[in-house]
Amino acid sequence: MANGRCQGVIVPMVTPFTAAGQIDPEGVHRIVDHLIAGGMDGIFVLGTTGEAASISFMEKAKLVESTVEDTKHRALVYAGISGNCMDESIQAAKRYMDLGADVLVAHAPYYYPLGQDEIVRYFMTLADCVPGPLMIYNIPATTGLSISIDTAAKLSLHERIVGMKDSENTPGRLEAAIGRFSGRSNFAYVVGCAALSARAVSLGAAGIVPSAANLQPQLYKALFETALDGHLSAAEKLQHQTDRISQSYQKNRSLGQSLAALKAAMHLLGFCGATVLAPLETLQEEDIADLKKQMETGIYS
Repeated sequence: MANGRCQGVIVPMVTPFTAAGQIDPEGVHRIVDHLIAGGMDGIFVLGTTGEAASISFMEKAKLVESTVEDTKHRALVYAGISGNCMDESIQAAKRYMDLGADVLVAHAPYYYPLGQDEIVRYFMTLADCVPGPLMIYNIPATTGLSISIDTAAKLSLHERIVGMKDSENTPGRLEAAIGRFSGRSNFAYVVGCAALSARAVSLGAAGIVPSAANLQPQLYKALFETALDGHLSAAEKLQHQTDRISQSYQKNRSLGQSLAALKAAMHLLGFCGATVLAPLETLQEEDIADLKKQMETGIYS
């Protein structure tokens, strides 16, 4: 795989479950076809949006296998291997690469507070041991740790570390990161804060990773291409439209609650059930009805 292919719109896919909490292969098939039809360049399973922390290893492997089979090389498959046990992450990496995943993704362990030197050593060791390309994932909202731009630059020197998904929205960070990594053919800086999508691409980010692309992938594809072509006014209009979609399930909700609402929206669109795994709580019927009313206003069209 060419490192430069880690680019474009990479959707962090919701994980469809049966009512019993197992992977729903038919739901995977419907969602993957929907995302590919919407022009997605990559599908990222087992991330935050995909409830990776709540899924057993056996079910994770089933999800990766189903996604790879349904994608049929039409987009890159990114598979999350994040965890607090190094050996388990390595074993997951080997299994997912055997199943056909293209890129591995891992955030820092989140149980112990870690300094930047410890983060460097962790990812360098992980990269030494996994059998394929690795993208580091910065998400302080869940790990309580921020991977500094200097740390990312050190990690980018490892031949297997091909990029960073950055979900931190600290003032000035986006500009500093793009200034450091834009134009690198062997390290892709992709932005996980959906509200920054148009600005990030216009400044030179290699890609964007918006959860709302599960609902309207074609809008994010249009946003990416419009910003890439330098049509900033048109890109900002698309940004505003996609922000409204994000707000429809995120406003006044915690991260976990917003994931349940996103799953419910996917359910209302006919792609999967509304079930999320504990400790998250599936949206109540009255809340699903309220969400349906929002959707009927045309917010997703």
